[in-house]
Amino acid sequence: MCGRLTIRRNAYNRGMEPALRQLTKKLARLATNYDMSGEWPADSIQHLTDAGVWSWIIPERFGGLQLDPVSMVRGYEAIGAGSLACLLIVSQRDGACEFIASCEKEDIKSQWLPQLCRHKAMTSIGISQLTTSQRRGAILRAKADRNGFVLNGMMPWVTAAEKCEFIVTGAVTEDDRQLLAMVPTQLAGMQVDPAMHLMALESSRTSEVHLKNVRIGPEHVLRGPTDNALQRNMPVKSLVVSSAGLGLAGALVNKIQRHSRDASNELLMLAEDAYARYTAIRERIYKAAESLKQEADIPKAEIRVAVNELLMRLAITCMTFAKGSGFIRQRDAQRLVREAMFFLVWSATDDVRAKTLSRFLDTPFPNSKSLHA
Repeated sequence: MCGRLTIRRNAYNRGMEPALRQLTKKLARLATNYDMSGEWPADSIQHLTDAGVWSWIIPERFGGLQLDPVSMVRGYEAIGAGSLACLLIVSQRDGACEFIASCEKEDIKSQWLPQLCRHKAMTSIGISQLTTSQRRGAILRAKADRNGFVLNGMMPWVTAAEKCEFIVTGAVTEDDRQLLAMVPTQLAGMQVDPAMHLMALESSRTSEVHLKNVRIGPEHVLRGPTDNALQRNMPVKSLVVSSAGLGLAGALVNKIQRHSRDASNELLMLAEDAYARYTAIRERIYKAAESLKQEADIPKAEIRVAVNELLMRLAITCMTFAKGSGFIRQRDAQRLVREAMFFLVWSATDDVRAKTLSRFLDTPFPNSKSLHA
């Protein structure tokens, strides 16, 4: 069985680029309408299903394709170029699937990964209370109770929460260790708030999720309690946001090129410079993905900062070329500019935010020789 899946995966990779180009076009045609309405992008989700996107991250033995890092970057780039909201939905779902695939409980993996692969179940991830949202006071506590745990607190950021059968989340135990669990959304005490009103990506249906005395058993625990329940060895993880940014950058560059057709020579030269910056970062990301394929370390923070800088420059350039039409909410250019702002906050650690700002303020970042490399 594994041999047949490997052959299928190789065939999929060979035909991936034309198929991905078509997927980008299909998603792009719908993206601005969904951005305006804020509704769940049902038609776009169907395009993702038809393209086999849900199988990309799933291990072969559970029916998936388990694409290598280069192919995953290529796929995320294509989705991000068509619809960043869809890419956010896919990436958060894939993050949850990776946690499930890396757990040691075969019964959980056998039950859920085949269903997730066929999109017969939906999940997402809610771990920012353990990472970037800690300083907001967001926390989720887990108290041992009989054979399981009782959860109290919140997940401040869960994409597609209202569509999920369960959410993979992290909690802090009484002895300050961490617990990773998949929590069914139908359990008593689970409250999914209405989707947030966001600057962009509203159709991702991102919500706060509150838990009050939510009881989970051993069958829900993926890892822990342990000192670092989020630790995992998933190679593509370090390039997820950068790959998404690369897709959006490609969409911005495409929009700039269209608006530059009737531009003066001076403006045309600047559009060419924007394209050159984009291609340089794109090459850098794919080289990093090749390194991940060989299990080598990559400077992921520096790459992320470079992507942030590129997106901000391209957003300004796109708005400048689009002129008044770019200021109209119904136009693609305005949506792309707003979406670029998301990368200033998406999984942005203090280090990444400081380095990003230091580039725009032209202020040297302390003890960082590699900042402008």
